[in-house]
Amino acid sequence: MQPNNFYHSLLTGLVLIFLMTACNKKDSNAPRNRGGDGVTGSVNDSVFFIAKDIYLWNDVLPDSATFKPNQYANPIVLFNALRTYKKDASGNNLDRYSFVDNGGTSRALQEGIAGDMGFEVGYQTDSTLFVVYVYPGSPAGKAGIKRGWQLIDVNGVTRFRVNDGTTDNMLNTAFGSASASWGFRKPDNTTQQFNLSRVDYKLNPILYSHLYDFNGNKIGYFVFNNFVALSDVKAQIDSIFDAYTKAGIKQVVIDLRYNGGGLIETAEYLANILVPAAKSNTTMYSQYFNNNVNTNNYGPYFKYMKAVPYYPSVNWSDIFYSEATTYKTAKFQKSGALALNKVTFLGTRNTVSASELLYNVLKPVMTTKLVGSNTYGKPVGFINISFGKYDMYAVNFQTKNSANEGDYFSGLPADIKAEDDFSLDWGALSDPLLRAALIDMGVDAGSLGRAAKLNGNRLAVTPANRLESTKFKGMIQTIRQ
Repeated sequence: MQPNNFYHSLLTGLVLIFLMTACNKKDSNAPRNRGGDGVTGSVNDSVFFIAKDIYLWNDVLPDSATFKPNQYANPIVLFNALRTYKKDASGNNLDRYSFVDNGGTSRALQEGIAGDMGFEVGYQTDSTLFVVYVYPGSPAGKAGIKRGWQLIDVNGVTRFRVNDGTTDNMLNTAFGSASASWGFRKPDNTTQQFNLSRVDYKLNPILYSHLYDFNGNKIGYFVFNNFVALSDVKAQIDSIFDAYTKAGIKQVVIDLRYNGGGLIETAEYLANILVPAAKSNTTMYSQYFNNNVNTNNYGPYFKYMKAVPYYPSVNWSDIFYSEATTYKTAKFQKSGALALNKVTFLGTRNTVSASELLYNVLKPVMTTKLVGSNTYGKPVGFINISFGKYDMYAVNFQTKNSANEGDYFSGLPADIKAEDDFSLDWGALSDPLLRAALIDMGVDAGSLGRAAKLNGNRLAVTPANRLESTKFKGMIQTIRQ
């Protein structure tokens, strides 16, 4: 179990290239016509009845008369109630993933633009906060702030306590404000103050990469924080792995410890670089929809709904049916000349969705390890649909690898347990997760220097995790036409 608690939620910058405006509606829930299909209803009605058609677990949803969609103030409130109907074996809500938002993240998702200060902090102990990561090109990145710096001052406040309402509100206000003052203690014990402002910047999910050479044992290390659109990151990925290939490395460490997921196309691209050439044209994963989608059988709300603006002549129903049939199974198509003996993934409770998919699809076809702690557990994904200003991210499909493994709703178990340490920068050989991975790859522990000495006041249990509850967790299928 990961012992740290994240406190600022940055937009992960997942680029959703198929965000569609499904119907041109105003913001109220007043009844209106849906544009030529003869169906009249509110936005709440639309969300409810379309969920009845395409939600993966639609068999547990009540009928309209029982649920009364228009009793809810807006579609966001409605969907929060709707997703509670799916329970696990213990009676807890299984659907921790679906949501409707008011469109506020659409611009960032669509264009890969984050609008914040560009860093995140987490509790190392119950009273010490450290920088967890910084996005290159963000205000924090340009200021030179690094992972491993201790946060000691926020707008003059110097006392922090985990699970304390006053601290929570103070941090939320600072991270959500237009500008704020931040003080840090660096690893050399010097301090520095910064005034940072929220700005829009292009999200770069590659936080660190390095090629280690331990007496001829060459190992690539790659920290990847978001599965943004492939077009936004392909050139950087290619450059890194081309260098690994030229160096003749046989082992790679992929660090996904805070990666909340994103576009499947990018996960597929990485899988095809990492997979052995002999596995080309074999199954990577299959996706599974509900029976309505499998049989192309929908109600009037969804049946004739156009996938505008990008596919104005195509019905959403046809897109879903093709995903469930024509594109049901994805196959490996080896890319590049990298020939690996082993891939090790670093993961934590904040490794979610497309990150888990990448590890899961490679498990049956090559030697892999998961180091750290058990992952979040999200083997399901979305095809997003828009209703005017509202975007619905209803779970639509589940994925399974070639060994039919895909029920990891409680997370994928770590093969080697190691606790995260926020006080260490990327690439530090004393980092418990990286160190454990390198030793497992045959590196002599003596050549790695001293191991990090974990603070005796570290949190023994995982407290309420703001990142977990607010960070977008997406495994989003790109529309294929």
